[in-house]
Amino acid sequence: MSSDIPSPPRAAGTAPADGRPPRDRRTTVPRIRGAARRLFLERGYEGTSMDAVAAAAPVSKRTLYQHFPGKADLFAAVIDDAWSHFTRAPILPGDTGGDPRAVLRAYVGRLTEHWERPDVVPLLRLVIAEAPRFPELSQAYFAVGKEPALKGLGAYFAALAAEGRLATPDPQLAAAQFLGAIKEPLFWPRVLGVPVAFDASAAVERAIDGVLKDR
Repeated sequence: MSSDIPSPPRAAGTAPADGRPPRDRRTTVPRIRGAARRLFLERGYEGTSMDAVAAAAPVSKRTLYQHFPGKADLFAAVIDDAWSHFTRAPILPGDTGGDPRAVLRAYVGRLTEHWERPDVVPLLRLVIAEAPRFPELSQAYFAVGKEPALKGLGAYFAALAAEGRLATPDPQLAAAQFLGAIKEPLFWPRVLGVPVAFDASAAVERAIDGVLKDR
């Protein structure tokens, strides 16, 4: 016989009767992103389903789709999370009052810290491996990671160019070339899993020499 007596209200923060963790909007999205990142890296993009992410989070499928309408949106969020500490932090000054060499050395230091995060290189390898079948992966990687980083550096170089302190008249090209001069000797060996064959300090100084005009 069913009872008409209502269940007592559950205290805030306690688990529901079925053992699931309580809902908290402040932790739901980070929990989903964390579960998705683990599954993407373990199973690849194609091998990861939204159902699997919901189960691993754990959240209902309805909750998952409320925050992320599709798997591409979820992957973009994972990439954004991996880049956020670098692209959203005030890495470059808003003016050129300081020593540009010191600024660029500090910038490369922050960039190196970014590379050393445990999910950055594996996620890039995943994008490279699966982008031919899923071009939305490289689009997301560029839109939330590389493009903001390149634009931020280009804006700083534009300020230097306005003062006649840049070696090239094209600040965006200078930004791309500077990053290339850093990443080719110091970053791509990490991606390929081979030893770095160059002295990091020497590579940074040569890259800086290539973009700054001596005064």
